[in-house]
Amino acid sequence: MLVNRLDAAEQRGSSKAQSVALGDRTWPALYKAPMESTKEDLWEHVVAMAKWGWLQVKPEDAVRSPSGYASSPRVTVLDEDAIRRAVGRPERQRSSVVRWREAVNSGLDAPEAVKRAVGDYCIDMPDHSMAEVVSQLNRLRGLADKPMLLREVSSQLFWGMSKVLDKRQGLVAAILGVDECPFPESPIQLQVYLPKAGYRGVLFIENQMSFEQALRSTSGAFDRLALVFASGFKGSAQRLRSSTGCSLFYAGRGALGGDLQVAFEAWLFGQGSTPVFFWGDLDYSGMRILAAMRSTFPDLVGWTPGYAPMLAALLAGGGHSPEAAEKQGQRPVVSTGCEYADSKLLPVLAQSGRYLDQELFSP
Repeated sequence: MLVNRLDAAEQRGSSKAQSVALGDRTWPALYKAPMESTKEDLWEHVVAMAKWGWLQVKPEDAVRSPSGYASSPRVTVLDEDAIRRAVGRPERQRSSVVRWREAVNSGLDAPEAVKRAVGDYCIDMPDHSMAEVVSQLNRLRGLADKPMLLREVSSQLFWGMSKVLDKRQGLVAAILGVDECPFPESPIQLQVYLPKAGYRGVLFIENQMSFEQALRSTSGAFDRLALVFASGFKGSAQRLRSSTGCSLFYAGRGALGGDLQVAFEAWLFGQGSTPVFFWGDLDYSGMRILAAMRSTFPDLVGWTPGYAPMLAALLAGGGHSPEAAEKQGQRPVVSTGCEYADSKLLPVLAQSGRYLDQELFSP
């Protein structure tokens, strides 16, 4: 406790810590001990440290009594080095942010303004010192003109670890002296099925097994729909709608190449319009994906043929508890922006407190 206070004083720029009143809050081990003998034993250690010159105790007569702790004493550190050695902390413990900024200031080959910007992006790696990390950042300019993805750059710099620069594009831009990071994020992989007879809309399917079932389905529900699988929240990423932000893989069961593929990619990358739907798990995570995808596809709505039988099953008492599928951490969704989901699906989810997995249903 005393060393913590020394650290706090040093961080404030104070030359020494203030005296500390001993009591229940500052020394519960003594003041809340059930036996007086335990209290007296602990107090003997304070008396010893005062005799060694480590601490000053007031009132002074408290150190002359075996129960001096009862006189509301205050202690002040006199020998900081001795106190720090006793607890194995010879210097103040600095936060990772403070240590990062020190490493950047001393090791980054860049102007002061750049160092200040880079100092806001702390990189704390367990197997490498911050000085080593900063040294690797000095190599970044040598990669500036290479056609690499952000994660490729990260792997090149940081001992094969590809995700270090995720959400640190500002750091990259600052070091390179450009407005935006020149290295694109990893493209999102989309699996796409285009019906050979053409399509009248696009259906995003959340789960891979349901996507595969839809490819093989003979149900008329999927007629004239282009089917797309992008796992989880990947479908909500804005880069999905740029030719450099996604990689498209077409199903051999459907149309390959030709006008249909050209038209699909034109729509995906922002030219033209077509109805677009989403179908996923009937739980809050699925609803959150639907809401997120609407930021990328503003006209996207929940797919009624897929959700209708799921909704009926929930109303009939079906489904599972969140705990049964380890989904208890899902937070309720208030609104998705889709009228069907907000008026039909979310109220039943809230009332039933149960969820349904998409894979159980095949329209």
